[in-house]
Amino acid sequence: MKLSEFWNALETVYGPALGRSLVVDLYLPPIGATASEALGAGQDPDAVWAALVAETGRGEEARWVHRRDPRKDRRRSRD
Repeated sequence: MKLSEFWNALETVYGPALGRSLVVDLYLPPIGATASEALGAGQDPDAVWAALVAETGRGEEARWVHRRDPRKDRRRSRD
């Protein structure tokens, strides 16, 4: 996961306001820091994303939202 994918996934799953709040305020025990601190320290965005999704109780769909093919989403919305 690229850092840009992390931020896009964050906004998709949590929305812009809640997402940014979670990054700054929510302590993630598996990584021992907030997402903001972990990313600032150079931790892998995918590991930070996995910890954030797990800590907030989101499911597998949220975990892999950055891997969805937007072309498939467009086709589904037309059907």
